[in-house]
Amino acid sequence: MSDEAILAVLTEIRNWVRAASFGSVKSLLEAALPDAKSRFAYQMLDGTASTEQIRLACKISPNTLAALSQRCTAMGLMELRNDKKRVRLFDLADFGMTDEPQSSDEKAKK
Repeated sequence: MSDEAILAVLTEIRNWVRAASFGSVKSLLEAALPDAKSRFAYQMLDGTASTEQIRLACKISPNTLAALSQRCTAMGLMELRNDKKRVRLFDLADFGMTDEPQSSDEKAKK
């Protein structure tokens, strides 16, 4: 079997697995990330922002961020890289779950 044929088969398998697991992954994300702050923090955990930047942007404590990333790693929603950084595996936009936390000014306007 040629490399192109193997790639085509693997791509098809990936597509089927992605489609079959969409609902269960979304449910898992909703359970692990019940509020806007946790979703915003998870979305920022893409390997580009520092923990301090995420913590300040989301207005959460270091312990809360650490607990969130550990829980998501244990649930299979994040991976621990060789450099000890935890990185999300899913983009919440793909699941219609992106909503940034509102500031008190934005809440007052509504």
